[in-house]
Amino acid sequence: MSASTDQTPREMLQAVYAAAGARDWDKVETLLHPDFILHEAECLPFGGEWRGKDALKRCAEAMYGTWAEAKVDIHDITGGDIHAVTVLTLTMTSKRTGETFAQTVTECGSFEDALLKELRIHYFDAAEVAAKA
Repeated sequence: MSASTDQTPREMLQAVYAAAGARDWDKVETLLHPDFILHEAECLPFGGEWRGKDALKRCAEAMYGTWAEAKVDIHDITGGDIHAVTVLTLTMTSKRTGETFAQTVTECGSFEDALLKELRIHYFDAAEVAAKA
C-alpha cells in the first residue's frame, strides 16, 4: 500500500472503474499517474500502448467505437500491496456481422504514489476479438 493513502490497490482500482463507468473522465485523470500507460493486445483494432492521463478515456472511446454494443460486467477485483487484478466479462456485438459474443478479460493494474501507473489488459482470446471486430 502506498504511504500517501490508506486505500488498498483493490480499492483504488475500484475507484477508477467507478469513475470510468460514470464517464467522469476528469475524476479518472485524478486517479492516474502522470506516466500512466495502458496496454492492449497489438492485434486488436484499438491495440497497442496508450499513454498519458487521458489514455484510459481515449482507449475506452476507441474500444466502444469498435462495437455496435459493448458491455462490461466486473466479477471480482483482488489485490496486494502494489497490484490489483480485475476479472470481467466483455460482451460485444460486431458492427460488421451483428454477432454478439463474450470474452473473459483480466486487467492487471500497478500503483505508484497511490495512483494507477500501468494497466495491462488480457483477453482470453484476443485473436477472436480481432477477427470479430
